Order: sequence, then C-alpha cells, then structure tokens
Amino acid sequence: MKITQINREVCKQLRVDMNEAIKAKLEEYGLEGEILNGSFDDELVTFKVDIKIAGAMDKRDKKLSDSLTWYAKYIAEELGVDKNDILNKEYRMGVTRYKLIGYNSKAKTYPLIMQDIKTGKKYKFEEIMIRRAFTERVA
Repeated sequence: MKITQINREVCKQLRVDMNEAIKAKLEEYGLEGEILNGSFDDELVTFKVDIKIAGAMDKRDKKLSDSLTWYAKYIAEELGVDKNDILNKEYRMGVTRYKLIGYNSKAKTYPLIMQDIKTGKKYKFEEIMIRRAFTERVA
C-alpha cells in the first residue's frame, strides 16, 4: 500500500505497525519502548518515541515516585513517625491490601497513587488515608 496523503487514520496505522516492527529489536537490546502520539500535516508526521531499559519506570512513574519521597518525609514529620513506616506499610481498605507507590502533587482531591498488592492495579486515594492509618494506630 502506497501512502499519498497523511491523515489521522494513516498516523494511527503507522504507529501500530512501527510499534510491532521495533518490539523485537528493542527486546534484543534489553530495552522497552513505543512510538507515541505525534503531529502531522498532509505530507509530514512527527512521532514521539519512548525507549527505556526493560523494567525501568517511565517518566511519569519516576516523577510520582520522586514526589512520594518528598511527601513521605513531610507527612512523617507531621505525624511523628518514620518515613519508611509510611513507604513500607500495607494499607487496607476492606479486604484489599495496597502499597503506596506515588504522590501526585497536582491532584488536590486524590493525590495518592496506590497499587493493589494482589492484582497490581493502580488506584488514586485521598491523603486522609495515610493520616487515618497512623493516627488510629497511636490512639
């Protein structure tokens, strides 16, 4: 198939095909990556590309993790507990157990990023969850 004009559908298909094509080569080098969104006009398309060491955190997760370190230090001082207690605690909501994996300082209502220990799925929670976990323990 010869492409004579670039449009949204062509870009979508190109991205899918290119991701399939680069996957095996990246694995050969011990890397992971993908072709991301881009911009286009009738004759040119420019894609973003993310490539990282296999198993490494992506840019967003790394930022959330770095913010979590700051948040844990701040809240630990406020609650009078050790920072590592906050970072390593298993938090329970009902029968589900979570671990704290990130903090989004721009999210005012649900800034905590927690991961279900059993399924690995990520969820957002209110900051009060941390405060309750440590104030109930002391009381």
